[in-house]
Amino acid sequence: MKKIAFFVEGQTEQVFINRLVKEIIGYGNLTVLLKKISGGTNAPKREFVRNYSISLKSEYTALIYDCGSDNRVKSEILDNINSLREAGYTCVVGLRDLYPLSIEELPRLEQGLKFLPYPLKKKDCPFDIVVAVREVETWFLAESSHFLKVDRKLTGRFIEKHLGFNPDTVNPISREHPSEDINKIYKLIGRSYTKKYWQVEKLVNRLDFNKIIKDIRFRTPSLNELIQTIEQFKNGELQESVILRKEKSSLK
Repeated sequence: MKKIAFFVEGQTEQVFINRLVKEIIGYGNLTVLLKKISGGTNAPKREFVRNYSISLKSEYTALIYDCGSDNRVKSEILDNINSLREAGYTCVVGLRDLYPLSIEELPRLEQGLKFLPYPLKKKDCPFDIVVAVREVETWFLAESSHFLKVDRKLTGRFIEKHLGFNPDTVNPISREHPSEDINKIYKLIGRSYTKKYWQVEKLVNRLDFNKIIKDIRFRTPSLNELIQTIEQFKNGELQESVILRKEKSSLK
């Protein structure tokens, strides 16, 4: 059985990854375990199972940890990487937001995330971390057709008339706070987006993942990096870090 582990910033990312990995690998071919990590600073660290789905004919397993904050993604990977490797997890991926950092600070952040403690430096690509620019909601905003599933009033022109930007045509990466943009769009029809678990599930279930995987990924580089990593895992290819892929691309 092939195994992949994700360490994500919060429950929004966990809900999205849960759906994305199922869409890429296949619902009947995948067992998914969702875990939450809490405590660790002034309280004992513990983890608990939030949810799971088991396939009887599973060839793949995905373990998705909600780390509770962006600055814990890398540290939790480092704490768990050896035990995961021993348990047969061949691919380990982190996902965190860039926000509230600026786009100019992305290279410095990626450089810091690439730094490894000495014991791990001798291992080949022990893990990778994808930075969602600017938030994972950037990808939700990019899949703008889902707003019409919330309310037929929410056309691109209607949103532009009231908020000054059209999600159908705007570069989503140019939006500094996409989650707030989504909240403002929802407020146009008397609703809100507050990142509650049930709200995130509802939003993610409205997304067109066929469009995300075949089109939107190529307009949002960080999403493409994440999807490429999952596809490589599905195809049995060795994990190659996003940083390394970027360095190779810059040389072409």
